[in-house]
Amino acid sequence: MPSVGQSVETPGRTIGECDIHAFAGLVGDFTPIHMDDVFAQSTPYGARIAHGPLTMSTMIGMATQTGFFGDRVIGLLNLNWDFSKPVKIGDTIRSKLTIEDIRATSKPGRAITRFLFDVINQDGVSVQQGRMTVMMRSD
Repeated sequence: MPSVGQSVETPGRTIGECDIHAFAGLVGDFTPIHMDDVFAQSTPYGARIAHGPLTMSTMIGMATQTGFFGDRVIGLLNLNWDFSKPVKIGDTIRSKLTIEDIRATSKPGRAITRFLFDVINQDGVSVQQGRMTVMMRSD
C-alpha cells in the first residue's frame, strides 16, 4: 500500500478536438468557448479551451495508471478542485499525484486516503490543482 508523502507523475495526455467534442456530447455542455472557434477567438484565451471537468477527469483517469488505485478503490468520497489556467487543444497535460493523508476507518481493512493533484501542461505551468478523497481497502 502506498504511504503518506509518496508522489508519482502520471503519463502525459494531449487534449485533442475529439476529446472536447466527446466530452461535450457526453455531458451536454456545448458552451461556445469550447465549441465555436470564431467566438473563442474573441475571448481572453484567443482559442477554444477544454472543459475544466474534462481536464480533471482525464487526470483522475491517468492517475489510475500509476498503481495508487486499482482494485483497492471502494468509492469516491470528495473532490475539491481549482481551475487556474485554460487547457487548449493540443496541450499535453500530466499530473503530479501525492498521497496527503491516510486515515483508518472504524471498519477493518478500510482507509480514507486523500490525494493531491497538481496538473501541469507541456510548459510546466500548473493549470489545475485538486484534492480527491477515496475510500480504499487497506489490506
